Formats: sequence, C-alpha cells, structure tokens
Amino acid sequence: MTADMTIEGMVELLKGGARAVLMMRHAQRPHIDPEDTTFGANLPITEAGALAARSVGARLKGAAESVAFMSSPLYRTRLTAANVAIGMGVEEAWNLDTIPVAPELGNSSFYFADQNRVWQTFRDGGFYEHVFKYIREKRMDGFAQLDDATDRLEEFVLAHANAQLSIFTTHDLYNAAFLSARGAAPEWTVENWVGFLDSAAIILHPGGRREYALVRSSEV
Repeated sequence: MTADMTIEGMVELLKGGARAVLMMRHAQRPHIDPEDTTFGANLPITEAGALAARSVGARLKGAAESVAFMSSPLYRTRLTAANVAIGMGVEEAWNLDTIPVAPELGNSSFYFADQNRVWQTFRDGGFYEHVFKYIREKRMDGFAQLDDATDRLEEFVLAHANAQLSIFTTHDLYNAAFLSARGAAPEWTVENWVGFLDSAAIILHPGGRREYALVRSSEV
C-alpha cells in the first residue's frame, strides 16, 4: 500500500520520467439538493473552488512534457478541469469547450448498476454509512460489484491516457472505491475522506511498474 502523496511528490515522479493518471475530485461546490436525481449535474464550483483548482494547476505546471484532460459531464467537473488548465498555463489547448467528457466518469459510472436506485439510497440519508458499507462489502443494491467496476474504470482511463500526465476530473465516491479496491487507501472515515481536488493516481514508472496512490491537494 502506498501512503498518501503530495502534489509535489507527484511532480517529482513526473520529472523523473514516470507517467501518471490523476482521477481528480472536482473543486468545492454548493450543496446538492437531495431531491435532485442528477446528483447536482448543473451545479458550478464556488469562487473558492475555482481559485483552489487554479492553485493545484500552478503546482503541477511544467511537471510533464504533455498533459491531457477528460471530465465527467457534470458542470462542476468540467469547470474544475478548465480551472486546473488555467493554473497550468495550458488553457488555450484545454478549456471548457474543448475538454472531452465521458459519462463513465460521472453519473454513468462503472460503480453504478442502477443510478436511480443509488440516488434513492443517498436521498434517504447516511451517505458515508452507505458508501463505507459498499467499499467494505464490495456489493450493495444499485451498485456494481466493486472489483469488477474498478477493473473496468482502470481499463477505461488507461485507454484514454494519451499524455505523460492525464487528468480525469471526477467524483469522490469513485476515487475512494478505486483506491480501496487497489489496496492503496486508508480505512475510510469522514475525517480522512477524499477531499476536493484530491486524486486517485495511477503511476506508471519507467520499466513498467504500476503504483497507486491517494494524492492530497492540500498545501504542505
């Protein structure tokens, strides 16, 4: 199991020749209405969230010879990707209109077998209780089997990782589930949960070794 990694640690690996996939949780957003069956698909990010995303981008700036983005279709993830790109200084190539979107990173997640059933579960309350149970037991009504979903997600992102650093803006549940299935997560609690702009990382080292890590966005 790999311990939590900082963005600066990721930069060091990239400068050393590694390739990386960052499945990055979106930036801070307003509260989601529990009656919203789209999980807040049209919610933006806050002003503080936009500034934080630009800061993360600035910390990654120049670390990789090439960078690519893909986003969940939800507005907050698209805005996150665009603001990270601004921070990295690559917004002319990657912006809100040009960053490709993939349903598999959003509400059509590999981890959802029945989106409406998942929404009903979360609407009834106890988000963390349900998520922790799913990750622990690997099965839950409305969800796909966790290990199978993780394999499919990894296959998907690696097939679309066409740069030294590929950033996929997505959502906390998927990041936590992915890292747990790969043995690279702590025992999740509310306190150590995947924060805004934290990433589930796949690190591809020169020579072929593959590593998984939780990359924390908080400043050190």
